[in-house]
Amino acid sequence: MSLLEDLKNNRDKQIMAISIVFFILAFPIYFGLAAAGADDFAGDNEVKEYQVTGDVTTIQLATGDEFIPNGDPLIIDDLHTDAIDGADEMNIVGVRLIMSYTEAEEGGNGPQCQGGGNADDTITGSTMHGEYNETASGSNNGDSGSHTVESYWIDESLINSTVNMSKSQIIDEVDAGDLGLGSYMFEISVDASAGGSVIPGCQKTDNGEDVTYELELIIFEYDIVLAPEVEEPEEPEEPEE
Repeated sequence: MSLLEDLKNNRDKQIMAISIVFFILAFPIYFGLAAAGADDFAGDNEVKEYQVTGDVTTIQLATGDEFIPNGDPLIIDDLHTDAIDGADEMNIVGVRLIMSYTEAEEGGNGPQCQGGGNADDTITGSTMHGEYNETASGSNNGDSGSHTVESYWIDESLINSTVNMSKSQIIDEVDAGDLGLGSYMFEISVDASAGGSVIPGCQKTDNGEDVTYELELIIFEYDIVLAPEVEEPEEPEEPEE
């Protein structure tokens, strides 16, 4: 009986033949993919000059305009990324609290009260997200002012920069994973001082500060590309004598 006829009539040999053909075709493909993967892994761990580019955007988590009494801070602690559609797909890398404020002193305006100005007030803002907390203060300088509190859980210095690192190291530094997910809270407090003149009846009162605030989540959608090579200029040839 010929081999071809044997294959037609023997099921076990048919299965064995099909298996041999499968492995002959599959092995080169498998090892080719494995080699490509190894090359990609080696490439990602090779230190080169990269440009870290991308878009920095924000999502508003809270906003308001409040009179904050002296010594009685405003605390908002019911904020969570669950309220944001698709938050688990975003690279949330930080939080920003923006505040602006105006003087709220009263009194001391009589004709005999010339020369009594407003006193400076101190406004302090704090952001809190897990272990990442930040606090910063600003002054209204007796009139109005503003300041911002920012907290990052990545290396923000790498945003839109050119660095000499491996690609995997850069990803570790700019990809926040799920660190930005969860609950947030912030606090704004006022330490108010009243100005005015030393003349009796000319002392002002200051019970707090009018504060406008906005709490934003900072999103960084990044791209990592090789920095273009800079060609060295050719030196001019020496003229022949």
